[in-house]
Amino acid sequence: MSPNLRYVLPGFALIAVTYGLARFAYGVFLPAIREDVALSPSLSGLIGGGSYAGYCLAIVASALVAERLGPRATAALAGLVAAIGMAAIALAPSPWLLAAAVLLAGMSTGLASPPLAEAVAMRIAPEGQGRANTIINSGTSAGVVLSGPVALAATGAWREAYLVFAVLAAGVTVWVWMALPMRGGRRDGAAPDLSWSVLGRPAARPLVLAAFGMGAASAAYWTFAGEIVREVGGLSPSVANTAWVVVGVSGFAGAAAGDLVRRFGISAVNRTALALLGTAIVSLGALPGHVASAYGAAGLFGAAYIMLTGVYLVWGVRVFSDRPAIGLGLPFLMVAIGQAVGAPIAGGLIGTIGYAMAFAAFAAVALLAMLATPPAVANLRACSA
Repeated sequence: MSPNLRYVLPGFALIAVTYGLARFAYGVFLPAIREDVALSPSLSGLIGGGSYAGYCLAIVASALVAERLGPRATAALAGLVAAIGMAAIALAPSPWLLAAAVLLAGMSTGLASPPLAEAVAMRIAPEGQGRANTIINSGTSAGVVLSGPVALAATGAWREAYLVFAVLAAGVTVWVWMALPMRGGRRDGAAPDLSWSVLGRPAARPLVLAAFGMGAASAAYWTFAGEIVREVGGLSPSVANTAWVVVGVSGFAGAAAGDLVRRFGISAVNRTALALLGTAIVSLGALPGHVASAYGAAGLFGAAYIMLTGVYLVWGVRVFSDRPAIGLGLPFLMVAIGQAVGAPIAGGLIGTIGYAMAFAAFAAVALLAMLATPPAVANLRACSA
């Protein structure tokens, strides 16, 4: 196995089980969970927001300790938390215990990303780091692709599905422990001591705004897309689950984010992907009962979302080139804060103004996020010096 693949493949698998299964699978299983646990739309949104809140708590800690504990220990902890959290989801007997389990599972995503960025910075040459990071980041799509057919095959047996996911997460944890480096210096030399002032770099401000806006806009889709297709559109569970798979498959396009940014620049790729994200959200809300609309929105959303997370990853690592774990952690934290805020708001709006208007409002948030513009690449490099 090539040196790069030795770190990229287990990283890809860890992102698949943490993001794709421990965090985002909640959306595709939500209709079955609601029938079993009796959740209202507002409580569903609050619980969905819990996974994002767990992410926020964990990514702050992970970004700060990844270079101290080393990538191996921090990433393995992420896999272990995912396994325990999903097992707890499977066994939760009440809405509030389910909420606690969802929060725990969501914490695994925050723990996973920074140590993987640290491993890439330590072991992969600078010219290959953008591609390696965005390929690892696209592991979310693999988890989403897996959860869709499982949800369809399980036919309501969501608890059993989460137990299977927990076992899979445990296996990935072992792989990560065996593959990732324990400790070691970066290729470009030692990094300076960590200071909270590092987060105040001016070039980080538009990144924070863009990531927060994208996260808030995406929350409505991740949490309620399956429900709007089935409950409002009247489409079958197989259509909803197939649309979920389309989200995952199209998300693999996000692996090209590093190459596209290199060719067209951060600003152009960011704005184009946000426009696609908004189009996906508003079209699903307006036409939830059309199969073509469900699949088309899923394709646009999956490609745009993973593309945007890849853009913010590259953007963040450029702003914080001396602190790759912080460079990944800060924008991903802001995406999660946006989602933690957006999910319960989406649930409340759906209960008051309906799905179509609520989804249109969240599409507008995606367009507003286009106002955040990165500085020139030269300035990005200079600000981290």
